[in-house]
Amino acid sequence: MHFHLPKPLHGWREFLGEVGIIVIGVLLALTAEQVVETLHWRSEVAEARSALSEDMAQTNRVFAYRVAAHDCVERRLARVQQIIEQAAQHQAPTTVGDVFPDIGNALFKNAWETSQAAQILAHFDRKSLGLYGAYYLQVDNVHDFMMREGNDWGILRVLNGNPNRLRPSDIASLRIALSHASFENDIIAGISQDELQTSRQLGVSPPRFDQARLATACRSF
Repeated sequence: MHFHLPKPLHGWREFLGEVGIIVIGVLLALTAEQVVETLHWRSEVAEARSALSEDMAQTNRVFAYRVAAHDCVERRLARVQQIIEQAAQHQAPTTVGDVFPDIGNALFKNAWETSQAAQILAHFDRKSLGLYGAYYLQVDNVHDFMMREGNDWGILRVLNGNPNRLRPSDIASLRIALSHASFENDIIAGISQDELQTSRQLGVSPPRFDQARLATACRSF
């Protein structure tokens, strides 16, 4: 039995030429689609970087403040410790002002979460993505430490008024809160310094801290 291949109407050469044109057309269409998609994600990445920089600039104000305020907070803690030990002997001042210092405020990460949800981060280069990831991981860590710090300063606030009224159980709680607050002040300032350095690597300049705010944190109570 013999099989006969159908012959193109205008010959094999013209047929192969037509097939080649079709293949080239398909490849060009795919290439054009890829170019459009690449340009799209390039634009999305640029917009995300801009939003991330704005977020970081806001958060870095808190970090810069905590680095600058570290020593003032530590001196305040030393004074608080002195009052606690005096209160243990019922020899503290009869009137103590508000011991709670300004320890910072909101940390921003809206742009990071939005970029994650939109799957834009997958199109960042590996080095930048690593730096952004490290930065925002530490934002979460600082937030947690600041929450604990706030709770510890809330306990220390029991000293407000006349500390000589406090019982031995109160003094014991205050000593523990003081130790925790000192540790939290150290680690928050340390991480904040690292965050500012990471920001520099990502092209976000460290902000100046608020001198008036710092003066408030440094004044005695």
